[in-house]
Amino acid sequence: MSDGVEAATIGAQKSSLRDSLRAQRHTFVASHADALHDSALELAERLAWWTMVRGAGTVTAYASRGDEPHTDALLDAIKAQSVRVLLPVVTSPTQLQWSPYLSLSDLELSERGIREPNGPRYESNVLSGVDLMIVPALAITTDGVRLGQGGGYYDRVLSLVRPDVPIIAMIYDHELLPAGAIPHEAHDVRVTHVCTPNDGLRAVKPASATP
Repeated sequence: MSDGVEAATIGAQKSSLRDSLRAQRHTFVASHADALHDSALELAERLAWWTMVRGAGTVTAYASRGDEPHTDALLDAIKAQSVRVLLPVVTSPTQLQWSPYLSLSDLELSERGIREPNGPRYESNVLSGVDLMIVPALAITTDGVRLGQGGGYYDRVLSLVRPDVPIIAMIYDHELLPAGAIPHEAHDVRVTHVCTPNDGLRAVKPASATP
């Protein structure tokens, strides 16, 4: 199978999986809204503490939207640790820039329906200096393969961070899938941790790291 055909096949498989996961997520969130709000507050404090323990100076995160795990409390909790928080700003169909997070009231709703800071913007090469990344996802496998919303933004930028930087995906517990459940390519950068409402923060282990 040629590289082009293989990529197209993987793309089609991912698209079908996204549709299924989005439907599951919507149903789950609708029936657990109160509990998820409470767990988001607890996870915010735990992740902020972990960030402090690691001595992180700069962290990237994101402002949640729709059915995504809530990050509002998380953004404020991390910033309260005197950590610099950078949020993504979509500047084109293929590119992200990054802007400092100041407060929830500072965020503006973009034409794409994403809450973004309105301050100075930096190109994605700023990621070479971050100490931790918190990223959105629809699902993660137990060996770190990430399935996003399909825009490809994070696929393009995750390779810019240092190899020792933790990459944490925010998902719901049922969205942690068995290894092999998400189609992927060899060059895909894997996450190192997931954070879920019930289990909190846990490491995921790439297959290549298995003895």
